[in-house]
Amino acid sequence: MITEKERQNMMRFLIKYFGVDPKQLVNISDCMLETTYDFAYRRTEMECDF
Repeated sequence: MITEKERQNMMRFLIKYFGVDPKQLVNISDCMLETTYDFAYRRTEMECDF
């Protein structure tokens, strides 16, 4: 279970760096949000390595 602050931070990251529509994140489960965030963060890190 993630805290509300962690959830907000993940949502801000996805909106800012990947242009995700905030409406799509309103009803997303914690598990799906964490999975999406992890994927997006790893992708950002990978791009930085190049």
